[in-house]
Amino acid sequence: MTDGNISLLLPFPPPLLSPSGRFQSFKPLRLETKTLYDEYAGLLPYALSSPLYFQSLYAWNFTSVNRYEIFEGHLCIAAEDTIRRKVFAVPPLGALDGTFASAVGRVFSAFEKEWLLCSFYEVPDFMLPCFLSLEAYDVAVSYETDWSDYMFAKEDFCASAEKKSQKEAIRYFKRSFDPRVREISSSDREVVLEITKRFFCAERECSDCFCGCEMKVVSRMLQGWNELDIGGVIVESGGEAIAFGMVCRQKDTLLFLSKKVRRKTRGLNEYLNAVLMDRFGSDCRYVNYSDDMGSEGLRSYKSRLGDHVLMHRYVVDLTRKEK
Repeated sequence: MTDGNISLLLPFPPPLLSPSGRFQSFKPLRLETKTLYDEYAGLLPYALSSPLYFQSLYAWNFTSVNRYEIFEGHLCIAAEDTIRRKVFAVPPLGALDGTFASAVGRVFSAFEKEWLLCSFYEVPDFMLPCFLSLEAYDVAVSYETDWSDYMFAKEDFCASAEKKSQKEAIRYFKRSFDPRVREISSSDREVVLEITKRFFCAERECSDCFCGCEMKVVSRMLQGWNELDIGGVIVESGGEAIAFGMVCRQKDTLLFLSKKVRRKTRGLNEYLNAVLMDRFGSDCRYVNYSDDMGSEGLRSYKSRLGDHVLMHRYVVDLTRKEK
């Protein structure tokens, strides 16, 4: 989540899910909440920012703990960042009509009741006009480039695989490693965890995963694999699993949820991207390659993939206007 300019009026709140916690009328977000989420997110005109896909909300629901309520025909989520000790809201999911302002008002009142600043995180740009037109509140908007999603038109993303250097890398990989590809199933939990452990965790300290444990994230995705509508593949070579990739869809956008690859294997990244697009992206219009989290290496890699725009994930702070 973005680390916007948010402060709590009460500095050490109890966890949202504790018996004595806040937002007691809000219900815990669980795997079965996806049906409800799909109903309300389906009323939006465009795909949401990457952390607001249900698959992301669920996978990270141990460090960003979510509770929801239905207000004015909108799915409204209050979340607690348990690492940074911040409580915030998710923009109401539902029709962007006259009921949106009423839903925001109900969320604001819920935060006001808990003596909390009402801040909405991960607001996509198409929702900004709805917030800026709110008459009852002063609205402050901010964003951090490090946490902006890399958005590609499908044609631009796929064109990168047609570059001479990319094609040569893929040919080299296929010739040298004779890869085998199979789609992930819910029974592949241990395989995916082992890939993550060997090729991701081994290269880092646990403190590097400042948003939460990556092993737990991929484990939660596999535990809810069938219900979450995630697609993915495992790449094997020489009888060894050396990479996996996971994607999901919302509207006309394919989101790259998670990728882990064996380092220093020329052409593996390019090959995996091409396989994922071929198997799961045939009818999408856009590709969301998520953020770079301020990593110079990720920024350089993602920027080279092709023409793209940074889709900012805004933080909207609301304060009630003086009468």
